[in-house]
Amino acid sequence: MKRLILIFTGILLLSACGKYQKVYNGNDIDAKYKMAWKMYEAGKYSKADQLFTQVDKYYKHKPSYQRLLFAHAMTLFHMKYWQSAGEKFRKFTRLFPESTKAEEADFYIVKSYEALSPIYSHDQAYTVRAIEEINSFLKKYPFSKYKDQVNAINEKLQRKLDRKYYENAKMYYDLDRYKAAIRAFNNYLVDYPGSYLKEKALFYRFKATADLALKSVESKKEERLKTAIGYYQNFVQKSKDEDLKAKAKKVFDKLQKTLNEMQKNIATTN
Repeated sequence: MKRLILIFTGILLLSACGKYQKVYNGNDIDAKYKMAWKMYEAGKYSKADQLFTQVDKYYKHKPSYQRLLFAHAMTLFHMKYWQSAGEKFRKFTRLFPESTKAEEADFYIVKSYEALSPIYSHDQAYTVRAIEEINSFLKKYPFSKYKDQVNAINEKLQRKLDRKYYENAKMYYDLDRYKAAIRAFNNYLVDYPGSYLKEKALFYRFKATADLALKSVESKKEERLKTAIGYYQNFVQKSKDEDLKAKAKKVFDKLQKTLNEMQKNIATTN
């Protein structure tokens, strides 16, 4: 019995595939349109895409084009063709700004660029674009039913940018490029004052100034030691991370000892 069911199912599938191929290769535009919807509703998005693409130009001036265009955009989204989907949804909102689907299309533009946003260590151009789309969406639909979802996406993307710029600054420190690290962390702390990585940024800014001071030539050492100690005090005031504070204290003690010895030598010499 099971074997007969499998055989029957196989025959139906072959028949359906044959019918699709016949419509796809044929010249009947209405048949293609109907088959495209059938494939779309069945979740066969690759086949739906092929047919929607074929019939698009024939339906541009028909009332049904609005429905077709939105479905085609959704098809591309389901296929994970994020950039093409975003462009198709944009076309929809441009052609049909008064549509009841316009808000949903704008939401899926946000979703498409969110999907294009890579991991933090890669170029973040798409992340920036996604945030621009989010800002545009929230300005356009301040009371949208999608507002909570869009805000959640925005928070996730902002944290990604935050991590990206923090890691860039940290990279300078890891390469012993202390001056560049100090500048990068200073810029980072200005741009991301409420960052979840703020304490680490303050710690590594202090570490960069400390390492720079301790490795400086004598003529610049005293001034740089004092600068590093100032950064230490700033870090301690703003940090609640006891592990980082303990590490910083050891470096501070070394700085203070070095500074005291320098000042003592100067006093003795004078």
